[in-house]
Parts: sequence; C-alpha cells; structure tokens
Amino acid sequence: MWLPLSACDSGPRAKDPDPFHMPTMYDVGKKPAMIIAHDMNSDDFPDILVANSQDNNIMFFEGRGDGTFKDPFTMDTGREPMALAAEDFNGDGIADIAVCNYGDGNIQVFLGQKDGVFKNAGTVKAGKLPINIATGDFNNDRKIDLVVSLRFDKLIIFLGNGDGTFKLAEAYKAHSLPVRVVVSDYDNDGNQDLAVAFNGVKADYIRIFFGNGNGTFLPPKTIRGGHQATYIEQADMNRDGNMDLIVSSPTTDSLTLFLGDGKGGFRPTEEFAAEKGPRHIIPGEFSGDGVPDLLILNERDNSVSLLQGRGDGTFIYPHFNYPVGRHPWAIAGSDFNKDGMKDVAIILYDNSILEILMRKIPARNIQS
Repeated sequence: MWLPLSACDSGPRAKDPDPFHMPTMYDVGKKPAMIIAHDMNSDDFPDILVANSQDNNIMFFEGRGDGTFKDPFTMDTGREPMALAAEDFNGDGIADIAVCNYGDGNIQVFLGQKDGVFKNAGTVKAGKLPINIATGDFNNDRKIDLVVSLRFDKLIIFLGNGDGTFKLAEAYKAHSLPVRVVVSDYDNDGNQDLAVAFNGVKADYIRIFFGNGNGTFLPPKTIRGGHQATYIEQADMNRDGNMDLIVSSPTTDSLTLFLGDGKGGFRPTEEFAAEKGPRHIIPGEFSGDGVPDLLILNERDNSVSLLQGRGDGTFIYPHFNYPVGRHPWAIAGSDFNKDGMKDVAIILYDNSILEILMRKIPARNIQS
C-alpha cells in the first residue's frame, strides 16, 4: 500500500473510523454486472437497480426509506445487460431505465408507470458490444439524451425525442477501449461535455469531448494521467467550485485525481493507491468531518477503502479498509434511510449477492 507524499500527508495513525453497520444481504441474479441507486417511483426514497448479465434481466429493489428494500421486481432484457442509466426520458415525472444489452448490441428502454412497474418500450441499435451508458442534454432542448461507449473504439450519441424514444445522432472514434463516460460542463460554457476513461494496454490518459450545444462534440482533448483505467468518476474534491475527475487503474493498483480549472483544463496529480484491484469509486463525505472523501471498491482485495480528503485535493495517509464479500464488482451510494448520510450498496459477482452497508452516526473528526 503506497501513496506519494505530494498526494497525502502522513502522521500518527488515528483509530480507524467505523462508519458502517454490519451488511444486510439480498439475493440477486447470476453475474450481476452493474448497480445504480435512484428514486424510481417518486416517493423520495432511493431504490436500487441491478443488471444480471447471465440471467438476462434487471432487478428493481424498491426502497422503504429505512434502509431496507422490498422483494425485487424482475424485468427481462436482451442478452448480457451490462450497464444502466435512470432518468425521466418521456417527461412524465417518473424515472425510466435504459439498459446496455452487451450481447445484442442495443439499448433497451423501460418506461416507469404510476403503479410502480415498468413498460418495455423497445430497443434502439447501438453497435457492437455497448458497455457503458450515461445521460445528459447534449442539444439543450430539455430532453434527455444518451451517450453509449462501445467496447472497442466508439462513442455513440442518441438524441432523445422526449417520449422515451431516441434517434442516432453521431458516432465518434474514441480508440483504446473506452470503458466509462461521465457528463458535466467542464468549461462552463453552458454546454454539456463528456469525460472518457480508457482500458487499452497503452492508454495512459483520459479524453474530454467538449459539447457544441447542438448534439455534436469537438475533437477530443487528451489529458495524460492514469493507466489502463476501468472507471472514471467526478466530484469537486478541492471545493473550488469546479468539477474534478478521478480514475481507477487496477493493473497498477492506483488512482489518479485530475483537478479541473473550470475552463476545460485538468491537472493530474501523482498516482496514489487504495488496495488491490481498485474499480468503482464513490465520492462523498464518509468520515464525519464535512470534507469530501473517496470510497473505493477493491475487487482483488475484497474490500472498500476510505480515503479521507483534506478538501484541497489531497488525502490523509494511511487510508482505512473495510472487508466486504468475495469478488465485489460494482458499488452505488445514496442515502437509503433519509438520515443525511450516504450509504453504500455493493454487488458480489460470484455469489450473486447485494450487500447494503448503512452508515452509523457520524464520528468526530478523525484527524485534523
């Protein structure tokens, strides 16, 4: 376990914070590939969606608002659902679902209904091996659009019609195995942009596609940093009002933080570590000091790591580790019991289990 001194400060180790209760477990399907937390039925309680890649379905776990969930409602999908997005695609005030069917090369849409169930609204062809999906409004028409990354080398833009259907707009060469896309306005021009992480062997960079505001994007800007990433997340880690980016690199057991300047530029920090096989990342406040932290899911270590932020883009060393079940694959965070603290949901790939880690009462500052 290592961290460069430029990325963190050392000192006497404080007692490990104990932010989570013992996990509650729910059964899911075979080879769960993705999990998201979203209020799907407009009751102000976060729900959970899990995509089961081998069972070819997604499960909707309705949240009760107390940290527990009802028995799941299961929806059949195409082959190998690998990624999920939830937004209101048809403007009725109820969240809908878009699914990447990896094996079929399409995007499947389920429209939410007032009775809390979902209607299969059909598919749209995406291309070979769609692996990730994100939402935004790329042409400023107040209708939700989609960006889909294909496993090998492309980003596909679908513009929403506002009724739950989508039309193919543009395809962009991305190269080097684009694995995840996040959406924000990184240069503060009022148009949404894309940040992309890459999993190619020689991919030691991220790329930013700046939006024109009409559904098209400029040629990408390459920013060096990270190596063969599997995940990219965004948050304002140094509290300057600008969005920053965080990338995980399992092959080097490292993370890279890119500090945004609000003008479209990003400054990568030196690589720093969580544990073995860092995959998914949740930014949030987990240590009780009001400062943004990072929670990292470590696939090969069967753990999550808490990296306590200082609020300036650096982290306190050493970090803290918490065991989870075997082969954790994806993680989501939300306040499942409405107590003002972010809780955690994890899917275990081999055992087909959903683990819910509820937060305890905040501790006092761990280390000043």
